[in-house]
Amino acid sequence: MHEKLGKLSIETSASHLILGGVSLNELAPEPVSYPLVSFMIRNWNYRRFVASAIRSVRNQTYPNFEAIVVDNGSTDGSRAEIEAAIGDDPRFRTIWLDENLGPLGGALKGLDVARGDFVTFVDSDDYLLADFAAMHVQTHLALPQGVAFTSSAVIEIDATGAALGTGLRGSQPGTYHGSLQSPFQVLRLSEVSSVQFNQLDRSIVVHPPTKNGWLWSPGTSNMFRRFLLETIRPRAKSDVMFGLSVDGHFCRLAHVFAGSATIALPLSAYRLHGDNFFAGNPTLDGVVDVPGPARRFFPARRREAMRVLVEEAATLSASMGAWRFWSAIAQVLDSDGVTSVQVFEAPEAQAIIVENLHVLFATFGKWSTLRKLRELMSRSALQAILGAAGQGPAAYAPRMIGIEISMLEARLRRKRRAKAARRKSKP
Repeated sequence: MHEKLGKLSIETSASHLILGGVSLNELAPEPVSYPLVSFMIRNWNYRRFVASAIRSVRNQTYPNFEAIVVDNGSTDGSRAEIEAAIGDDPRFRTIWLDENLGPLGGALKGLDVARGDFVTFVDSDDYLLADFAAMHVQTHLALPQGVAFTSSAVIEIDATGAALGTGLRGSQPGTYHGSLQSPFQVLRLSEVSSVQFNQLDRSIVVHPPTKNGWLWSPGTSNMFRRFLLETIRPRAKSDVMFGLSVDGHFCRLAHVFAGSATIALPLSAYRLHGDNFFAGNPTLDGVVDVPGPARRFFPARRREAMRVLVEEAATLSASMGAWRFWSAIAQVLDSDGVTSVQVFEAPEAQAIIVENLHVLFATFGKWSTLRKLRELMSRSALQAILGAAGQGPAAYAPRMIGIEISMLEARLRRKRRAKAARRKSKP
């Protein structure tokens, strides 16, 4: 249940964290502040929508936030709308770019100067409901274990603002509900009522990092932990970066790193107007809707995710563990119905491995690395990579022959177990 703006104070002085029914400032030896939330509003030629997005951030009941408006070289007079909507609000800063760097490129310019503990990227054709930040931050503070990001349901609207439906735009296969901790055991925001907290408790679904598939709503609906975004930010050149999206890159990588949680309460509006980068039609059960230009950039998105994982192999594997690291690569590459073997047939993907083969060898050891790579790709692809890296044919024999045999034996064992399980399940 949402609280009306008029019933809630948005003054910082009236806000306080509560622990066990008592203001935390009465228990702690010094004042304890709310975490800072950074809103990144990205705009390119959405003059007719951007003021609404800005006002929705200004109207947040959550008091401790900063907002960074990044204009991607708009030519439609957006600047005047942006400046009028911000007015003299000191919480807002603006970045005026001379050219359109794309959705993700513009977002990274804002991320460079963001200071918040949590980050939400706001598309300028969408808007937030007034309690968006409070509900997301409360979720992060009350989950039994931290997650990389939270994603909430949306109200789908058309170009005129007419409501078309509500819900999570991501699929929810095989999920399990993870309740929040007891309201007396966690930090509570004074802006989140007991009724709202109970609603959150009933609507949360926690997704472990090994859960595959697209589980989340679009970019505006997500709140990330900023330190993690710095770790997994893309390294692509500008021509590739232009076609990448914020949620397409950050959601998958952040999820395989530390999991995610979805909130089945609509906390933002997703506008469908025919020019959307990703989906342009209302959500229908069982229908995958990707009519926008994002579809043709899916291969580049997979390769860029792989680049981040491989280049940061030492750091990420130390945090995730070696097994999870290799599983994450397979999970990211197998997304969107494309297998890792198909991805590694692309010269660009092979080049990423060639450039970073020494990093993988140093992190995991030569033979362990070659075995894992062989599990992800065809023999010919791995041989091509070794040849390009100057390893030569000798690098594949004789030990790799033994690895091939052990992999074949493992596949046969899995088939036998599956066959035995099918026989056991028959009446």
